[in-house]
Amino acid sequence: KAIICGVNLQHNCADSKCIQIIHRTTRQERVLMTRTKPVIRHELTGKYLLNTYSIHNYAFIHAALPLSL
Repeated sequence: KAIICGVNLQHNCADSKCIQIIHRTTRQERVLMTRTKPVIRHELTGKYLLNTYSIHNYAFIHAALPLSL
């Protein structure tokens, strides 16, 4: 199968209720540091947002989407 075009999908945190925050150790030049940073733990759902600013691919994206969308 050939790749027709690229699309930009973003995880939909609002509808997926991604609220849990975990702390990950930061790296500096591939070395683990003692500092941590808060990171949202994404829920494993199939809810994504399609970047509609990909207008140059509109015809291909529209053809691939189900009619319900």
